[in-house]
Amino acid sequence: MNLPLLKELDLPIKCFKTGQTILKKGDNKSKVYILLEGGVSVTVDNHLISKEFTPGTIFGEISSLLNMPNVATVTTVDSSKFYVIDKFLDYLKGNSELAVNISQTLAYRLVFMNEHFVEIKNQINQVQENLKDYMPVFQSDKKSAPKTKRK
Repeated sequence: MNLPLLKELDLPIKCFKTGQTILKKGDNKSKVYILLEGGVSVTVDNHLISKEFTPGTIFGEISSLLNMPNVATVTTVDSSKFYVIDKFLDYLKGNSELAVNISQTLAYRLVFMNEHFVEIKNQINQVQENLKDYMPVFQSDKKSAPKTKRK
């Protein structure tokens, strides 16, 4: 994110103490938070997705853009400061430069996720290749034990 651009917009700033939840998965809010100082953890169903400490990282944009509940929980891991944008979609309609900047940020995330997905897919394919010669624990019905002839 372009921090000088955000500073020019004179957005409100909100401070959070360590351990506070900024966004909770499933909540439906139209606020977006942009990290200025500190750090957060991003979790989904108690799985750590990432820890973010980079100023300009944006949170809550997915639920605001798609008008859906939050898809992750964001919790501070340090005392943190954020720019806050209320009614995000309406705000973007009046700020085209910010809209372009956020679009670029989201496109970058998509490229990163695609690369990560391909890496995981390659790892799964390698595991499958390594296991192909192992016998299954249970044989299928078609491969039952050989029948013995009765006399």
